[in-house]
Amino acid sequence: MTKAYFKAIMREIWRSKARFFSILLIIFLGVAFYTGIRATGPDMLQAADDYFIKQRLATNSVQSTMGLTKADTKVLKQHADRLTFQSVTYLDVNQLNNNRVVRVAELPQHQKLNRLRVVSGRLPQHANEIVLDSQAKALQPHLKLGSTYRIVSTKALNRQFKRRTFKIVGFVNSPRYVEHVSRGVTNVGKGTLDYLAYVRPQTLKLNVATRIDVQFKNLAKVRPYTATYKRLNRANTADLKRWLAPQAAKRQRSLQVTARKKLAPLAQQVAALKQQVPATTPVLVKATAQLKAAQAQVNAIKRPTYLYSTRADNPGYTEYHENTQRVVALSTVFPLFFIAIAALICLTTMTRMVEELRLQMGTLKGLGYSNTAVGSEFMIYGGLAALIGTGLGVLFGVNFFPQFIAQAYGSMYNLPAINVQYLWVDIVVALAIALVCTLGTALVVLRVDLRSLPAQLLQPKAPKAGQTLWLERWTGFWRRLSFNHKITLRNLFRYKQRLLMTVLGIAGCMAMMIAGFGLKDSIGDISSKQFNELWHYDAIVTRSGAPTTAEKRTLKRPRLYQASLTLKSAQVTVNQAGVAQQTATLSVPERPSRLATFVTLRNRESGQAYHLRQHGAIIDEKLAKLYQVKVGDHLPIKLAGQAAKSIKIAAIAENYVNHFVYLSPSYYRQVFGKAPVYNSNLVQFTHTNERQENAYANTLLKQAGILNVTLMSTEKNTNFKTFDSMNLVVLIFVISAGALALVVLYNLTNINVSERIRELSTIKVLGFYDGEVTMYIFRENFILTGLGIILGCFLGNWLHTYILQTAETNALMFSPGIHPLSYVYSALLTVAFSLIVMVMMHRKLKHVNMLDALKSVD
Repeated sequence: MTKAYFKAIMREIWRSKARFFSILLIIFLGVAFYTGIRATGPDMLQAADDYFIKQRLATNSVQSTMGLTKADTKVLKQHADRLTFQSVTYLDVNQLNNNRVVRVAELPQHQKLNRLRVVSGRLPQHANEIVLDSQAKALQPHLKLGSTYRIVSTKALNRQFKRRTFKIVGFVNSPRYVEHVSRGVTNVGKGTLDYLAYVRPQTLKLNVATRIDVQFKNLAKVRPYTATYKRLNRANTADLKRWLAPQAAKRQRSLQVTARKKLAPLAQQVAALKQQVPATTPVLVKATAQLKAAQAQVNAIKRPTYLYSTRADNPGYTEYHENTQRVVALSTVFPLFFIAIAALICLTTMTRMVEELRLQMGTLKGLGYSNTAVGSEFMIYGGLAALIGTGLGVLFGVNFFPQFIAQAYGSMYNLPAINVQYLWVDIVVALAIALVCTLGTALVVLRVDLRSLPAQLLQPKAPKAGQTLWLERWTGFWRRLSFNHKITLRNLFRYKQRLLMTVLGIAGCMAMMIAGFGLKDSIGDISSKQFNELWHYDAIVTRSGAPTTAEKRTLKRPRLYQASLTLKSAQVTVNQAGVAQQTATLSVPERPSRLATFVTLRNRESGQAYHLRQHGAIIDEKLAKLYQVKVGDHLPIKLAGQAAKSIKIAAIAENYVNHFVYLSPSYYRQVFGKAPVYNSNLVQFTHTNERQENAYANTLLKQAGILNVTLMSTEKNTNFKTFDSMNLVVLIFVISAGALALVVLYNLTNINVSERIRELSTIKVLGFYDGEVTMYIFRENFILTGLGIILGCFLGNWLHTYILQTAETNALMFSPGIHPLSYVYSALLTVAFSLIVMVMMHRKLKHVNMLDALKSVD
């Protein structure tokens, strides 16, 4: 390649800078979107992984119904080569001075695990200092560094503290609670924790540890959430259970021995009295009765239950992974669709460029240049656009999209900012696609012209022959059209390639906008449909057994109470080969006829209401999809500690959050061989008020036998906040699709004008005004835009359905419908972009040099 030829190529780039820039911009948008969205999920997971490693998040935790002793830690010390552990002592208190439920935990002398991250201030150094969970500041804005914090609870709980007045010296986040709002459940107060407080050791008067946190060393270099991590941790948990299995019996014997030692004086007293007085003496009879009662209490000491949990039981831990998977699922579909449109437009652009430079190609071939040298201009032209567009796209996409999307999740999780990482595999793929879009399309277009003789290339390409349209045969319609409208229709069908490319380009952009808006609709509808249309209760009350008279009286006492439904509630697992184990809530209403007042069970598509039958269960739609079962099939369910039972599916009902299985009392007896124990109530309130609902929960939890109260208003607010955060992510897709639509319309319209510049100059010479010339083009664009919008509606609906199927998690089902307004918004945006492009083209057409355009090329 000579220096002069290279200069000619650079001049061509400068001369057609609008076209060069449009190709570059399309590549830029496609690559930025592809690499940026593809990097978001891994970036978010890497941020969580780094955070968990830095703060040494425990992999497992152990609790006991009677606390944990040094004997338990001694067992773990024997396996110090495999794990690190840390004992934690805490107490859950219902703060009567601020109506909050707080977990007060003692900080270990050395935080080997679950290290706190200081948000502001510092950790406590003296006995009178305390640090609070950062959520405390959000719930109680008056809490500040240096202010006084008092613990005021019941007399029994107050006596468990050596001091109850502290100075706030810091606000912290714990790696156990990555979710911003939820802090888990408790059997104190309203049943859920509001925030945590951390004090120095020896503040609580507790003789045993509440929890032991464990970190297995074989997981130190294994990324969380992966299949390898889950497999290893299942084995670790099994080992942990095996090591601590003998401790329950030892703990029972230890407690009994200690209790018997305390009875020794009373036993000696009874023995002495038997030697001194007759057996019927009142004093001896009374002492003997006391001894027997005490011995019965000692013998009644139960074996403690050890409870084992993993990271997955921490609030927000699993949910964070599910959200990253949603982003990953979207990154699989959207960018490829995006790049397909970019390739389509590049093909059109490069085709037009080859046609414009036919004369130059013929001249170069006539001068003796080889096909390689002649084609190198287009290779350099397209290659530069691809390389520059890819470079800028990677820099922008990788640095902007992950940061923006992670920031959208920032209001949901207590995690530090992500670190940008360049995924070179995706970058290489993006570059390859960009080169295929430009160089590949150029080679496809050049394959004919490079084989032509110079004499053929030096002659202008014969104009496309006209033909009779099928519309012309519809004489009644054709005669009523004006001259301009006839010309418009003839031009549309004369250039079928341009028609196809324009319609497909607009339809693709329209489809992505519809899918983006539709995704917002599907996510937004989950909470509203679940909590407003399907669930009609305000609280779930869980008891230790069948309702007592006192519990019934307490349940109905507050004025807030309106009605309740008694039912059996339990967690069951569903396990089947090929599908991850699912947990579902088994519900058996005592009076099935009243269930519809509290829960709507219906077919999602037809709206048909379902009622519990004597033979068969009603399950949710997502559970049926996961296990590929239909009405009439059987599904195995397993209650804790029992063998799996098979239930017949009588109906599949609409549901969006978690899984459920509803059985009638008679069918429950048929399946499990015993009558259900009604241990729960669904409660309806007369009205909703946060303070009154919390007071109602506190009243219930003071009643013996009531274990937990779950307020649906809290659940609803948490779910709404979780799903609303996805709106910012959806906004990215809509804006990106809109930007691509604008570039596509501009590029195609610019090509259309360039191809027909002689035609447009001719009609200007014939006396057409500037506005009429613009309308000459705009009418065609308007029709093509309309066709693209119509096709885009169908493509968008398909793309939306595909994304929902890809992005759904096992415990979540998106609402599949798209609101009509989403179609309207997408269409209006597309029309607006078309109008913007025509305004730009109008200015260009006003300054067309008619003499230059009409010069003969012969």
